[in-house]
Amino acid sequence: MMASFLPGYSDTLVSNASKRRYGDKLELVDGVDPYEVKKNEWKDDLDLWPAITQVHVCMYLILTPSPYSEQDMMNYKSLDCYQNFVKGWVRQVLVKPIGNRRIVIGKVSKNKKNKAS
Repeated sequence: MMASFLPGYSDTLVSNASKRRYGDKLELVDGVDPYEVKKNEWKDDLDLWPAITQVHVCMYLILTPSPYSEQDMMNYKSLDCYQNFVKGWVRQVLVKPIGNRRIVIGKVSKNKKNKAS
């Protein structure tokens, strides 16, 4: 049996609001929890990436439940995910097709050499 890639995330959610937001997002991908997907189910294939534009990203951020406020989004450059990307710590992007949707994750690698920059 192949282990899950990132098991146990949903168990760490404490507040009811966080659990509800997470459940709402899982409904968008037929209930598939990306943290429970087996390692061998993730694909490193650019052809599987979703065809998205900035408009799609904005619609997602506006229309899906999020713990981030409008002010957080306006200050997106201060968010960890943005900083990880800018600093070159995103090493690999993997995709899990779910029907006509995709779950996309990035492997983030922070090392001492990168922390100095």
